[in-house]
Amino acid sequence: MVERDEAVAHAREWLDAWNTHDPERVVAHFTENVVISSPLAAQLRPGSNGELRGRDAVLSYYRDGLAAVPDLHFRLIEVCTGVDEFTIVYRNHRDTVVAETLVPAADGRVREVRVSYGA
Repeated sequence: MVERDEAVAHAREWLDAWNTHDPERVVAHFTENVVISSPLAAQLRPGSNGELRGRDAVLSYYRDGLAAVPDLHFRLIEVCTGVDEFTIVYRNHRDTVVAETLVPAADGRVREVRVSYGA
């Protein structure tokens, strides 16, 4: 089970890393072979089918995204915990609700991220 206190602490660190525009801090919590699935990745990385593999590919994607959106900012709504995952629900700079489900590996680093967008 994912402990709520750990998930909330991770979510706060994750949001702070994004809000200070520090993608290296964001991916520091990822495994080397992390997999990211996101509709936005499909737009920004044609041919990816929305899936990026490996920390270097994800870091490059995050850097490009931050460069393209200098006013990017996330506001935490909720942290939801599951058996082997937790979901960070937030509002982005466009006031869109976003849910990012993070699946930790045995060592606690994130091995998978699945992103979903609200209307």
